[in-house]
Amino acid sequence: MPEPAPRIVPNSDRSEQELEALESEVKPLVGAKVEGAGGPALAATDGERQHQCYLCSKGPRSCLLVGAIGLIGVFIANAVLEALEARGATAQPKIGVPRVVASPTSERPDPADLPPTTPGKLSLFSADDFRYPYDPSSRAFNVKAMACLRQTNPDLQHLEYPADAEEHFEKLNQTMTKFTTNVKPLCGKITAGFCGPWLENNWIWQFSDLWKNRRNGTRLRDIFGPYIPILFPFLDVYVPHFYRYPPGLLEALNQTMRPNVLYIAVSQSDDGIFGHWPDRKFVKFRQTDFPNMLVLSAGGYGHVPLPMLKQSEDPVESMPISDRPYAVSFMGSLDHGPRTCRPHMKLQAEKWGKLRNKTVKIGFGRDWKEVMTNTALNLSPRGFGRSSYRTGELLQMGLIPVYIHEEGPWLFYRDLWTKERIGFSSTVSELESTLDHAFSDIPKLVDMEKRIRAMRKTHFLPLGVLDQIYKFMTERDGGGDLRCEPLPASIIR
Repeated sequence: MPEPAPRIVPNSDRSEQELEALESEVKPLVGAKVEGAGGPALAATDGERQHQCYLCSKGPRSCLLVGAIGLIGVFIANAVLEALEARGATAQPKIGVPRVVASPTSERPDPADLPPTTPGKLSLFSADDFRYPYDPSSRAFNVKAMACLRQTNPDLQHLEYPADAEEHFEKLNQTMTKFTTNVKPLCGKITAGFCGPWLENNWIWQFSDLWKNRRNGTRLRDIFGPYIPILFPFLDVYVPHFYRYPPGLLEALNQTMRPNVLYIAVSQSDDGIFGHWPDRKFVKFRQTDFPNMLVLSAGGYGHVPLPMLKQSEDPVESMPISDRPYAVSFMGSLDHGPRTCRPHMKLQAEKWGKLRNKTVKIGFGRDWKEVMTNTALNLSPRGFGRSSYRTGELLQMGLIPVYIHEEGPWLFYRDLWTKERIGFSSTVSELESTLDHAFSDIPKLVDMEKRIRAMRKTHFLPLGVLDQIYKFMTERDGGGDLRCEPLPASIIR
């Protein structure tokens, strides 16, 4: 069976022709720091990568020259770093993307390498002062988790919390580290130049950090509630192997997990954790084979929807909603995701604008941010998966999204959507009535934007999402705003 073509990332501002050309030359895992025998390698800039590719195209001798120059550069960089450390200059920022910490026992990331969007070291967490309130022997210990999983498997038997929870957690994650050698946050043309950290990376780094630096007496359940966490970079391993895993990875996970224990994992991929293949022979395991694994999913296949995040966008300064030149807009590809979704969205939006004498702009270009800023309501259709990076971008910018879905929405913070606190959700066929409803109350839209901006750090930036995960697991502060959903009937439809 031929290898599948790598799929492009939603919301790229490239033309469809450019993206199609890129699919045939995807080079993931480029430009990130790798820990190896020679020490940390320096990340290449985009210009350096292009120059290297050009030289290699001239022949093997040129490639050898590039490699020799690269090794000399690494040697010099290591010497400089060692000299700095000897002088006590270890606080200087290192170059490159932080490496993945696949286990709490692995070396933690340097604080200077943490994501730049972090407003302070774990500033939204209060783990040091929190103790999980339920005893493992009580039914209340995992009643919320069981209710969540039983939305998908009503007959699921009660799961137990292991007496050796900490030891089992360490063994599970140590078992998986052998599959993370030289694994880095996914990077390259396939990610439209974004080199992480992805939500999975932040989940691994921050919660590994919490566990490693816990106070005396802190138990695993004080940080992860009734769950045994799986801290593994599924996306970074899955995509570079042409959308499958290395041999033995899923078998190792299956053999280490216990059938009567409750686990939790975070997934970024549209394909979910176990992948999407029409042919069963390439899918040794499916999500349904692990009814005791609760999956928090940004891509759209799991039990708890999460925001789908890429790079963080700054808040924008906009004129009053009523004065903005565009009532509705969408800047992006029309043939991305389900075949008819976006073309029909365009037809419905433009029809609505013509009938209501409202300005609607549907287009594609590098001025997408300017158009978004000057729009009252921004359309945000789903991508290949049920979610889209665009929705998170809009909320980070402080703008109101109208999320367009098919065959069921994937609503992170579901109650905030259904109560119309952070945006509107609509099918394509309902779009005209949704827009009429939204524009019927301009003061409500003004209040909605203020609320979105006030919630930016706590709900729409990576650290805020992690704090919501922490609240969901431990039920701290009422359990936060994440909500359970039944596992969708299919992966990407």
